[in-house]
Amino acid sequence: MHTIEVEAKSVKEAIAIACERFHTTEHNLSIEIIQDGSGIFSLFSGKKAKIRATKVAAGSDNHNAAAILRETLERIVRCIDPDASVEMLSRNDGIVLHIVSADNALFIGKQGQTLEAFQYLFNKIKMNRFKDAPHVTIDAGEYRQRHIDSLISMARRLSQRAKQRNSAVSTGPLAPADRRIIHLALKDDENLVTRSKGDGYLRRVTIAPKNTSSFKQRSEP
Repeated sequence: MHTIEVEAKSVKEAIAIACERFHTTEHNLSIEIIQDGSGIFSLFSGKKAKIRATKVAAGSDNHNAAAILRETLERIVRCIDPDASVEMLSRNDGIVLHIVSADNALFIGKQGQTLEAFQYLFNKIKMNRFKDAPHVTIDAGEYRQRHIDSLISMARRLSQRAKQRNSAVSTGPLAPADRRIIHLALKDDENLVTRSKGDGYLRRVTIAPKNTSSFKQRSEP
């Protein structure tokens, strides 16, 4: 457990500083008052309050952070759709905040762009306020899993085309996370090699047989 000592004008202020440093609430800290700094004599001695704070209940702290993020997202989505809500799901790789709405397309956007905007915003919030909390993924209408399944299916289809033609083929421009899915989907195929090519954020993944002498790219229609 991580312990710090904090001095301030009062015990209350020292606890507030400790909470800020730990990015948590007083509920998740064990507080030991070393010097309370109160009383008439402290006014003349100049002694400050001093506490020793220890962060405890990491699991509860993570849950509180996720709950705050869920409530924040729900307030935002209800400005768009008053009947929308947000479910919080725990998974091995972190927390999923799933937007529930009668109009999921409203929150997904064209090719998931609105969902990615939400994701970017909440990554910033998490890094600023809850650095130790698990990874948070924003989803709606199970778009994320459907998108992953679609990318894996495309990877397999292109891999077969590359083998049949014995030449390189390529995807269209993809975001880094999508390129990673393509690479992972084909990493165990000993007959193929995959490479990201191009400049900027949206690059293509080229898939080619290992015995191909040159990367003659063909774009996925």
